[in-house]
Amino acid sequence: MLRTPQPAAVSTPSTPSTPQTFRTFVTGPSNALAYNVALTVARAPGSVYNPLYLSGGPGLGKSHLLQAIGAYLTPRLNGAEVLVLSAEAFAQEFAAHLRQGHMLAFRRRYRRAGALLLDDIALLAGRDAAAEELVHTLDALREAERQIVLADEQEPGAVRGLSDRLRARLEASLVIPLSAPDEATRRAILRQKCRQWGAVRAEREGLPEAALAALAARVHGSVRDLEAALASLSAAAAHGSPATAALATQVAAEINRAARQPRGRARVEAMLQAICDYYGVSRPMLLSTSREMTVAQARQVAMYLLREDAGLTASQIGQELGRDHSTVLHGHARIASALKGGDAIMTVVLDGIRLSVLQGQRDTA
Repeated sequence: MLRTPQPAAVSTPSTPSTPQTFRTFVTGPSNALAYNVALTVARAPGSVYNPLYLSGGPGLGKSHLLQAIGAYLTPRLNGAEVLVLSAEAFAQEFAAHLRQGHMLAFRRRYRRAGALLLDDIALLAGRDAAAEELVHTLDALREAERQIVLADEQEPGAVRGLSDRLRARLEASLVIPLSAPDEATRRAILRQKCRQWGAVRAEREGLPEAALAALAARVHGSVRDLEAALASLSAAAAHGSPATAALATQVAAEINRAARQPRGRARVEAMLQAICDYYGVSRPMLLSTSREMTVAQARQVAMYLLREDAGLTASQIGQELGRDHSTVLHGHARIASALKGGDAIMTVVLDGIRLSVLQGQRDTA
């Protein structure tokens, strides 16, 4: 049984979902090592590179590789369960079983898993009971030679708030970083996305190679940034605007403004203001310690949109909102979980805020 983690949704709502396998992972100098190591542990689970720890910013392929390993292992472990989930989900499941007095079932499941692939490990910061349970789980899985893969934006030594015992286990892992793709890799990613999204005949679909080349040359952020740029260009082509290299250059400039600091400062400010306006709260209230329901949800929405749409890292968002890295990831996970569960109200909220930001940008253009 393959369990999926809470997704990190692409910022453009219309972007189609694609299978997260080794075949759909485009490699280049920035991620080839991570890809090869991930493929190695999938082919020989528990025998080499165990535990494996993947680190890198959002949208660089960590979650994709976790899913790919899980998809590869699931039919090959003779029915043993492959667990792919976020540290948030692990902590929540642990707490639920603890309250219900079902820890034996929890431990039987996790300590006998065929493989454990855990994303966003920083979400265990400050959760000492769940962290201690994970320590015992990791020890049991290693002793049984079951594969462990962990991932987070930061390397183990940089994650604040983790217990010493858990940090020691993480620092004993093989840590493999992922960085932003180079231009050739970005171009290959765009071609693959066109195929995956049904635009195999790029010229006929209004996405000529020159436009893709312009995006690849000018979008310098994560794969999510590329997907957002490609979706915007595709949408323009669908509404009759020729997808020229010039238009692609304009789209790339918009994506870069949203994803980079300080040139993205206006985008961040516009997004925070739109969130405050939507929920009817002031900026000081958003940054306060208030746990009032409306304020708390507005803060979580800010964490989600600043990461997904503005391209900020969890640490950067923490600086914006006066919160630590793990709190930001927790807030992001809450919104992502609601979307995964089909929360129609949250979808309307996000669409409304995004529309407000877009209209504000047009008014100031």
